[in-house]
Amino acid sequence: MAESDSASANCANCGNPLPPRFAVCPQCGARKIVSHGYEWKSAGTWMGEPLIHIAFGSDPTGRPRTARGVIAIGQRAFGGIAIGIMAGGIVSIGIVAGGIFSLGVVAVGMVAAVGVNAAGMLAVGVVAAGWKVGGVAVFGEKVLFSITR
Repeated sequence: MAESDSASANCANCGNPLPPRFAVCPQCGARKIVSHGYEWKSAGTWMGEPLIHIAFGSDPTGRPRTARGVIAIGQRAFGGIAIGIMAGGIVSIGIVAGGIFSLGVVAVGMVAAVGVNAAGMLAVGVVAAGWKVGGVAVFGEKVLFSITR
């Protein structure tokens, strides 16, 4: 075994020593294995935010990238139209989605939500909670439809 394999390296972010084979710094949380991912922003902006922002992967410090814009696409996306694993915006589509109109596995919408678990004024899903609801297990004031035996 070479001397460099057994010695601990220093974190590129905070400079503290890293134990051998650690993927994440125990002090600051930065990743030792650098994966920069992908990021693109349109040149046009509206109210200081890019019209389109696409972001995946990690930034150089190892933290996950977040897409923010009028149209935001990424692992985490926040904007007017947000598409991602975690999405928040006026119209949001994702695994976990929250906003005015939401579509996702877990969807919370101020006006409408559609998903496996949905909550909103109008909610449609396997489990739906809200004012007007539809689905298998529904909890609401007005039931649009319910699939029961």
